[in-house]
Amino acid sequence: MSKYIIGIDSGTSVVKAAIFNMRGEQLLVNARNTPVIEETFGWSEYDLNRDWEETRLCLKELMEKAAAENITPDQIVAVGVGGKGQGVGLLDKEMKPLRNAILWNDSRCSDMKNEWIKPNGIMEQIHEISGNWLYSGNILMLLPWLKMNEKEILDQAVTITMPTSWLSYKMTNQHKICKTDMFSVIDRKTREISEEVFRIIDIEDYRSLFPQPIETWEVTGSVTEEVAAYTGIPAGVPVVNMGWDVVCCTAGVGVIEDGQANMIMGTSGVISVVMPFAPSIPKRLGGMSVHVMPGKWGQLIAPMTVTPNLDWFVDNFAYEDKKRAEEEERSVYEIFDEEVSKVPVGANGVIYHPYMSPAGESAPFTNTDCRANFIGLLPHDNRHVMLRAIYEGVAMSFKHCIDAYDYPVSEIRLSGGGSNSPVWCQIMSDVCNAEISLVDGTEFGAKGVAWNAAYVTGEFDSLKDACNAFCKKTKIYQPNPDAVDKYKDLMELYKEVPKAMENIWEKRMQFVRKYDVKG
Repeated sequence: MSKYIIGIDSGTSVVKAAIFNMRGEQLLVNARNTPVIEETFGWSEYDLNRDWEETRLCLKELMEKAAAENITPDQIVAVGVGGKGQGVGLLDKEMKPLRNAILWNDSRCSDMKNEWIKPNGIMEQIHEISGNWLYSGNILMLLPWLKMNEKEILDQAVTITMPTSWLSYKMTNQHKICKTDMFSVIDRKTREISEEVFRIIDIEDYRSLFPQPIETWEVTGSVTEEVAAYTGIPAGVPVVNMGWDVVCCTAGVGVIEDGQANMIMGTSGVISVVMPFAPSIPKRLGGMSVHVMPGKWGQLIAPMTVTPNLDWFVDNFAYEDKKRAEEEERSVYEIFDEEVSKVPVGANGVIYHPYMSPAGESAPFTNTDCRANFIGLLPHDNRHVMLRAIYEGVAMSFKHCIDAYDYPVSEIRLSGGGSNSPVWCQIMSDVCNAEISLVDGTEFGAKGVAWNAAYVTGEFDSLKDACNAFCKKTKIYQPNPDAVDKYKDLMELYKEVPKAMENIWEKRMQFVRKYDVKG
């Protein structure tokens, strides 16, 4: 009898569930929207109960699709869970949410972060312990904010929860948080929770909210009878929580060896390089998380936004392209690739910096005031020149981060929605002057949690065997020497702009605050 694994990837705004066979082939996928709540500009939250409701509906619909393909419930041997990282949820003594959970891309702590990042400040102390230069939506920033602003709610909490620990709890009635979801409180030397971190940020009185974390290769629990009756996944099937989607996606493209890098072109951009140790350099930059492979670490340097830059273009400038795509019965993204490929390398000298997050940028520099900008526009530059500049600007933001690494990068694999564009992939290869590989499939977060769950439940002898069975290269992009030379020169200009803009960004933000502008 054939065996199958379900992988769940609960993203920022969409939850996806996929079925894989033991050769790692992605057979079925189902998705549902999980709305982001933005009641205050720059704040990013979600309803935990709605998140679970959409997830269980997603699983139910997936099992209905499976039945149509003659995949029976008794062939499902495990469920892997991964998803949006950090932020924080608060649960009361009955394990019910006390408020909306706060997402990783929330910017309410931007002012606090500006204080923490001062030389010899709190952020440097945290970085020395965990290797993490925190973004404003990190739990270690959000809990002090909640203590100052919503203490009456925080005091009712008996535990924190993370996106994936909440989902695995709802599936199993076992609440366990994975180490990958608690990366900012993990000591880079001991690989255990650091008690010193709680003292540094003055939340020792809330230390009890943090449960002892589990490793990614431990079973979280088993599907309950109630969940089985609703979704069609048999009761008793093991559930394995891998936690943070960055770690899941990195596993999903087969990045498990030292020096291998996963570059994620998703809502945010993330570069994760596997290392045999957790360094404290580069200073004032990046993050550090335990890896799915025992003893390994992933050093993370993450541009804040990638595909939102393209979304903004689509929403504001692509009416004619969308109309053409509809008439020709094609994807608008095919049209984009076709038109971008006609624009010369360097986009006529138009340079774009992709700082679209309300929280500013955190890599390879930290500036909560910075915002996206075009430089060099002229009357003859049409929307497709601007679009190419966006493609190139995102690629250069990744290159800007890669240049900050001290550990040598031996191989780059690409993932995320942006990797579906062949033109964008080639630009990435040219800008980085590196061979870039794609792996079979599309749902890499789901694939990563799936092969890990397959190993944990005994389907493979080792994690490496499971990874190799699931992750196979399908496409390799080689850098074009002529484009490499041009981008090398353009990159130097690209790097100069943030330096020149620091004072301007600060003065702009003063204007925004003075006149209460949403900016």
